[in-house]
Amino acid sequence: MPERGHQFHGTTQVRLSLVIHAPSRYVYEWCTDYRTSDSRLSTARPHPTFRVIRVSPRRVLRIRVYPGRGVDGGRDPAIAVDLVRLNPPNSWHLDQLDETDQQSLDYRVTAMGRARSRLHLLSTERWLTPDHPTKEELRAQVAATWAGFGAALEADYRAGRPAKGS
Repeated sequence: MPERGHQFHGTTQVRLSLVIHAPSRYVYEWCTDYRTSDSRLSTARPHPTFRVIRVSPRRVLRIRVYPGRGVDGGRDPAIAVDLVRLNPPNSWHLDQLDETDQQSLDYRVTAMGRARSRLHLLSTERWLTPDHPTKEELRAQVAATWAGFGAALEADYRAGRPAKGS
C-alpha cells in the first residue's frame, strides 16, 4: 500500500489471451522459472538486473533494478519488487510494487491439445502518478511484451531446451 499522503491517479485493468505452441506443463514451468538471467528477455535498455529469492517451493521474491531510470530522473536506479505465489500446475499470481504503480497479475494456463496451450492474463494496475498510459496503450504494451515472451518460449520448446533451468 502507498504511504500516507500518496494517492492513486487511476486504475487500469487489461485481459489478454495468448495461444502458445507448447504443452501446458512446459508453458507453466517456463513462465514460473524465475531466474537472475531473465533480463535476456527484456526489451528495456539498459537491461535491468534481477535478484531472485525462492522463499519456498510456492513463493518467489524477485527484485528488478533498472540502472539510472529513477522517478526523479537522476542517476539512482528504478526498483521494482515482484511477489509471486505459484499454484501448480496451471496458475500463478504476481504482485508488483514500484515507484509509479502497483500491479496485480493473475495467470492461468489451459491445455488446447497435445502441444498447444492458452495463457490467460489479467492485469490490474493502480497508478501512483497522474502521467500514466491509457488502457489501450497499456494493453498494447502487455500484448507486445507477451508476444515476445511467447516467441521465446516457443523457440525454447522447439529447440528441446528444458522449461526449468538447472
